[in-house]
Amino acid sequence: MPEMNQTRGRSSAFWWGLIIVLLAVASNFLYWLRVPQRLIPWINLILPAIGLLLIIIGLKRLWPSGRLWAKILGIVVTLVSATVFAFSVWLFVHVRDVPGPAGAPKVGQKVPDFSLADTSGRSVSLTELLTNPMENASRPKAVLLIFYRGYW
Repeated sequence: MPEMNQTRGRSSAFWWGLIIVLLAVASNFLYWLRVPQRLIPWINLILPAIGLLLIIIGLKRLWPSGRLWAKILGIVVTLVSATVFAFSVWLFVHVRDVPGPAGAPKVGQKVPDFSLADTSGRSVSLTELLTNPMENASRPKAVLLIFYRGYW
């Protein structure tokens, strides 16, 4: 019985590391929560690093136990965690390579005239929408565009 408790004590760092790596993968979905955007890349970088470090510490503690399943599981989890960490580092470095919306209009800026097809397939221009009054209404001040995904 004391041997089992010693194994549990030695493997706790390994399992905590695995949980933290899984949280690191889940942290990629923080963009949809109200978390400050400047913190998310750092969270996505630090969590897998801490998890990988704990897994390596746990693996070093488990390795002398001599159990084959523990060694195989440890190697697989370490490789997967290292891959998650490497991907997080790659994303952290290359996320700044995405070009900004240089040509996009700013808030309040007038957009150039364009034409799009409406739901019936008729071509409608922006100036036409802004100059023609709607039924029983005055001339519109703004236009709301809704893009449907269409039929696949």
